[in-house]
Amino acid sequence: DIHRWKSYSDIVLVAWSTGVWAAEQVVGKLNLPLSKTIAINGTPTTVHEETGISQVIFQGTYDHLTVQTMHKFQRRMVGSVSAYNAFTSIAPKRELKNQKEELASILGVNFEALKTGLINWDKAIVGKSDAIFSPQNQLCYWDNRTEIIEMELPHYPFFYFKSWGI
Repeated sequence: DIHRWKSYSDIVLVAWSTGVWAAEQVVGKLNLPLSKTIAINGTPTTVHEETGISQVIFQGTYDHLTVQTMHKFQRRMVGSVSAYNAFTSIAPKRELKNQKEELASILGVNFEALKTGLINWDKAIVGKSDAIFSPQNQLCYWDNRTEIIEMELPHYPFFYFKSWGI
């Protein structure tokens, strides 16, 4: 309910991965009182050769998605075997069909024509060890747009944060 959100005077928005694009397209159009905005390991141009994930890579992930390749993706996403073991204990239980539908909907977006800049991002955290969303492409997007904080993080960074006071 948008009216409830507008009643808050202090909203911190933290968006991760494809959620950066989703936040721009949803939250960016709501005119909410955002007091802090942090993008982590993503850009508003999720599928893009220079500022997102390559179309070929994203399409390949979609085309070859199986339970086995999803586990491999998750292992790359978290960066280590110990992090993978911790992740699997808290990972949402989602059906593969649902994940494929989500990827298909993202593939259907024309990121070249998409309006960005709907949120004034305070910081962009770029994981130097991100094996999913190229750090170089993230840096290319965020350069001259916001403060960039490069950290030694995998794509899934949430085991490394204790607060958003970055």
